[in-house]
Amino acid sequence: MRKKLGASTIMHASLALTVAGLVLAGCSNEKEGGSEAAKNAPVNDKVNATGLPIAKEPMTIKMVVKKSDNDKTSWQEKESIKKAQQETGLKFEITEIPGMAWNEKIGIMIASNDLPDVIVGGIPNLSLYIDSFRPLNGLVDKYAPTLVKLYGKHPEYKVAGTLPDGNLYSLPLLQTTGNYANVAFSINKVWLDKLNLKVPTNTDELYQVLKAFKDKDPNGNGKADEIPYSFYNEQSYGLDPMLWNFGLMNDGQTNVMVDKGKVIFVPSDPRYYDYLVYLNKMYKDGLIDPDGFVQKNADYVAKGKKGVLGFFNHHSYDDIVVGTDKASEYIDILPMKDKSGNILALGNKVPGDFVYDAFVVTKKAQNPEALVRLYEYFNSSFDSRMLFSFGPENVVWSKVQGDKWEKATKLPTGFNNFAELRHTQSPGMNGFYLLMDEDNDRLNVTDPRDVKVKQKQTLYTPYLKKDVIPLGQDSAEVLKERTTMATEINTYLSNFLAQSIMKGIDDAGWKEHLDKLKKLNVDKYVSGYQQFYDRAQKLMGK
Repeated sequence: MRKKLGASTIMHASLALTVAGLVLAGCSNEKEGGSEAAKNAPVNDKVNATGLPIAKEPMTIKMVVKKSDNDKTSWQEKESIKKAQQETGLKFEITEIPGMAWNEKIGIMIASNDLPDVIVGGIPNLSLYIDSFRPLNGLVDKYAPTLVKLYGKHPEYKVAGTLPDGNLYSLPLLQTTGNYANVAFSINKVWLDKLNLKVPTNTDELYQVLKAFKDKDPNGNGKADEIPYSFYNEQSYGLDPMLWNFGLMNDGQTNVMVDKGKVIFVPSDPRYYDYLVYLNKMYKDGLIDPDGFVQKNADYVAKGKKGVLGFFNHHSYDDIVVGTDKASEYIDILPMKDKSGNILALGNKVPGDFVYDAFVVTKKAQNPEALVRLYEYFNSSFDSRMLFSFGPENVVWSKVQGDKWEKATKLPTGFNNFAELRHTQSPGMNGFYLLMDEDNDRLNVTDPRDVKVKQKQTLYTPYLKKDVIPLGQDSAEVLKERTTMATEINTYLSNFLAQSIMKGIDDAGWKEHLDKLKKLNVDKYVSGYQQFYDRAQKLMGK
């Protein structure tokens, strides 16, 4: 998660660092990660190779997990965890770390070598710390047939998780949902109708709509409490999506994007200047929430539930921001047309949610075979995947119409939205499940919020940018250099963006900015990404 406005968090950005070099490494070392490795996988007389229990005698597993902000309970209280402990012979000692503190805490944990057996939730800068983790290639081939089958069908998933040395040090989370934009814009349709306004299609129209939201009391309470546009410093809810309205995007939170086959540094592009001027105008006229630069998720959501937000961007369900009661007032709309009349949106790099380092076995683990078998246990059947990823049947989801399933549409008392229900009943998006194409094909979309997401997908899909930097990981040496450069670049950009929006930018200030970027050696930074992109294109035959 980004910690400062407009800057990518280096720790989190590395989770999506992209290099073509790993494609070559992942393919050229097939022997290490294939059948030969499976034959040579260690034999552990404490672990059953098949069936249940996994452990021949009771075995304690120390696990560190990322705790969702929407989780109202603990992992130990979840039915999937209780069931696993009963059936596998494994006892879990689970340490939960809040998402906001995850990167820092995991970094300290690795540096101090105070490691558990397994870490669930993603490893910042994974390739920098591979000495702390176990290669899993042979163990996967021997003990995780569900994942092997997935890799056979979608080799790009394996490539994304393979380091340049040819090894898998992590196992993924996958939730296939189809191609879709990773952010959408929502606007208050009730306010538009009350003020007799049309859905804006360009930045001029958007400005006029937001100005009317500010001045004409659309919520009808006689108070000037409307917030035309709000945000907070997290990539899906921050200011980056506003770049789309100017034909730009921050691909993978790297500050670069591919433009006609060329990697460019977005904050040095002339269109970025237009973006700053526009946001400054909105800020001066009171159309941007000034708290956006410092507020947290809780503050942002509290405003949404009060019914004072006119326009915002979000990553999936708008009710996460405005609450279930207010969600019906909002509709998703397309990004604004840029000066050339084009519409641009950034989609997920794979068709769904994919975290290649969701499950990492450390070198402290005495029984890694048991851990890979545990990964397979949770993913070996539809029912086990659903229990682990969503929660108990007939509470969070139900089977309908033969082999179809659907999400709960009625929330139990005490839950504000489905995300809270799901992440309280299961690890949810912080687990290590594989919800695959066949699972998504069985989803019966009846939940109004999912219908709305499907409508958003249909709306956005024609405008998703296809020429992007693919998923992958780089070597420790390259990552160290890039991280060092990016730290200084992002610190500067964080302050520059905020100051430009609040105080304004002119030609002299823009020239000074470009000079500063040269001193920060952004040309070399971009050149590295260009090399990665070019090599990837060749390897993919493009």
